[in-house]
Amino acid sequence: MPAGERTYDPYSHEMQIDPYPAYAWFRDQQPCAYNARMKFYALFRFEDVWGATLDWKTFSSRLGPTLENHGEIPGEFFSIIGMDPPRHTRVRNIVSRGFTPRRIAALEPAIRTLARVYLDKLAARSAFDIQREFSVKFPMDVISVLLGFPPELRDQFRELVDASLARDPETNLPPPSGIGAIQRSQGMVRALLDERRRRPQDDLISLMAEAQYDDVDGETRALTDDEIGAFCNLLGAAGAETTAKLIGNLVVYLGRNPEQRALVWSDPSLMPAAIEETLRYDAPSQFQGRVAQVDSTWHGVTIPAGARVALVTGAAGRDEREYAEPDRFDVRRPRDREIYFGHGQHVCIGKSLARLEARVALEEIRERFPNYVVDEAGLTRTYQAHVRGFANVPISVE
Repeated sequence: MPAGERTYDPYSHEMQIDPYPAYAWFRDQQPCAYNARMKFYALFRFEDVWGATLDWKTFSSRLGPTLENHGEIPGEFFSIIGMDPPRHTRVRNIVSRGFTPRRIAALEPAIRTLARVYLDKLAARSAFDIQREFSVKFPMDVISVLLGFPPELRDQFRELVDASLARDPETNLPPPSGIGAIQRSQGMVRALLDERRRRPQDDLISLMAEAQYDDVDGETRALTDDEIGAFCNLLGAAGAETTAKLIGNLVVYLGRNPEQRALVWSDPSLMPAAIEETLRYDAPSQFQGRVAQVDSTWHGVTIPAGARVALVTGAAGRDEREYAEPDRFDVRRPRDREIYFGHGQHVCIGKSLARLEARVALEEIRERFPNYVVDEAGLTRTYQAHVRGFANVPISVE
C-alpha cells in the first residue's frame, strides 16, 4: 500500500463504533479507496455517491448490496436491490402497490396503536431499555401488519431477520447461523404464502401472490415463491431493521442535544425535520454495494469493470462540501438533497412508511417521556452488514 493510504474496512470494530473521523479523512485524502483484502473500491464524497447512485449503467446492483458477494450468490436473492432496469422496474412496480400513499396513510391508526401498546407498558417504569423494549419490536410489527404476518410469528421473524444481518468483524463474513436464519425466515414466508393462496386477505403477501407482470422477454409471469420470499426478507432487513435503528438514533441524538429536543417538543412540526437530520447525521444504512460495469476514473483512481464498489452514504451525509458544519446535529438545518434513502431507480420503496413510523414513535415518546435521560454507559451497538445502530438504549424517566 502506498505511503499515506489507509484501508476502509466497514466491518471493523473501529468503523462500527465511530466511522466519522475515518470518513472525514477519506473524503479529503483518499476519496476513492481500494480494499485489497476484500477486493472492493469505495466512494465517500456526496457528489460522487449521488452521481454513482443514479448511474446504474456504470454501477450495477446485479450482485446485491453485500460487498463480500463476488458472484457466488445471484443478485435476485436480494430481491429488487439486486436487480437493474428494466427487470427491476417491472418487479418493483408490482411490490410498490403495497406502498401507495393511500395505503401508507391508512396504516397510521394501526401503527399508532402498536406504538401505544408497547409504550404504555413502559409508562410505569423509571428505567428501561427503549431499544429492546420498543424500537426493535415496533417496526417489525408494522412490517408484519403490512405483509400479513400473524402476531404469534412476528418475534420469531424479527429475530431471524436480525440474525441474517450479522457479520463477524474478524472475517467480514456472515456466521453460519446467519445463513440458516435466511433459510428459516423464507420458509416462514412460504408457509404463509401457501395459506394466502388458499384464503387471500387484504395484505401485501396476498397482493404479491395474485399479481402478474410482463417480464423483459415479453412473457406474462407471476412472482415466484423465491421472489416473494426475497422481498419479504428485504422488507424485514431494509425496512424494519433500519427503522429500528432510526428510532434508537432519534432517542439518543435528541437526548444528547437537549436544546434540539426542546425545539422539537415545543414545536412538533419540527419532528419531520428531526427525522431527516438524524438520517443525515448517522444513517442506519451506511453504504450500498454495486458492481462496476465499465472502467471509470475517480480522483485519479480507475475502478475497473467487474469490481465491487461501496457507495458510502454514511460518509456522504457528513460531507462539508454539501452541508455546512456537518458534524453538528441541527434539526433546523436547510437541505436541498438527501442520499440516505437512495434516489433514482433504487430510491427506498418504504421511505414514506419509515418516516411515518418514526414520527408516530416520536410523538408517543414525547407524550409519555418528555424528559428522558439516556444512560450513555449502557449504550451498545450492533455488528451487522451495512446497517449501523444501537443494540441497547437504556433510558431513565421522571
